[in-house]
Amino acid sequence: MSEYLTIRKEVRVKVPVGACRFIASVGFCQDEEEAKEFIQQVKGEFPNATHNAFAYKIGTEDSVITRLSDADEPAGTAGSSLLSAVEKAGLTNVVIVGTRYFGGVKLGIGGLIRAYRSCGEVGLKEAGTREKRLFKKYDITFDYDYIGQVMNEIPVCLGEIQDVDYSSKVKVQFLMPPENLEDFKGKFKDITRGSGSLAE
Repeated sequence: MSEYLTIRKEVRVKVPVGACRFIASVGFCQDEEEAKEFIQQVKGEFPNATHNAFAYKIGTEDSVITRLSDADEPAGTAGSSLLSAVEKAGLTNVVIVGTRYFGGVKLGIGGLIRAYRSCGEVGLKEAGTREKRLFKKYDITFDYDYIGQVMNEIPVCLGEIQDVDYSSKVKVQFLMPPENLEDFKGKFKDITRGSGSLAE
């Protein structure tokens, strides 16, 4: 069974560092779109902050995605320090925004690295950890004749329906553990008599 370690809850924590004020905002994300939405939301809440640096990690094993931004802090001080906190904790599907309000005293390169790493670590500690099952996103398209059977079969294979588009055909976007996909594919093919399509 595919499982991974991630945060238990979304949190926001104030982290005082000298005269500066840091705020760690930690969120859960299934994909890059969710991570970017979280980052924009935090930036919108703290538009007057001196910096809103961020880092996120999504996926496991050979499909890991990591992104970071120093947000105009000296290169290698902010985003990489937040990401290192995530890596050290062994977590994934996590996004952290480190918000900094300048307090009038420069921290220097080493001080910034320590401050942002501390910001990430304090935020992650507050967020806690939990194991989650690995899900991937899939799309299926099929005729209306089969809607009842198909929609019932998705949760049977431990899938979670995300979106349904009722156009000329039914289009369903859902999440499912990868190890259950082959079983679902067979059932989907039988139900739709081979007329449905599935995109990974």
